[in-house]
Amino acid sequence: KIDDPLDAYAVHGACGGWGVIAVGIFGSNNYITMGWAGAESVTCIADPTQCGPLEAYQGIIYGGGTLLGAQIAAVCIETLWVATLSLMMFYALKFAGILRVSEEVEMAGMDVSKHGGSAYSTA
Repeated sequence: KIDDPLDAYAVHGACGGWGVIAVGIFGSNNYITMGWAGAESVTCIADPTQCGPLEAYQGIIYGGGTLLGAQIAAVCIETLWVATLSLMMFYALKFAGILRVSEEVEMAGMDVSKHGGSAYSTA
């Protein structure tokens, strides 16, 4: 069971992953020049004819493919990084016995049991 009341994964994980991959699909030469031209980016912005062959780094709908591959690789690497660090943290917390509150505290609610009052008015 995943306890994600704030939808952190849906907002930051899924939407963030889509945002990264979308660059590899929809990125046009007009916008990717700064990232892929390196030190020549100022020259490329001032005069795009001086950029050299950046077509491979366009989004896939503009005929490129390298950028999409790089973006997918980045999402996979970031996912593995986050999963590894999260598992290490959660196992350490579980081993220390502080990953979850007791069942009694959980049933009473964290607001009442830990903070001394209800977070919501029921009147």
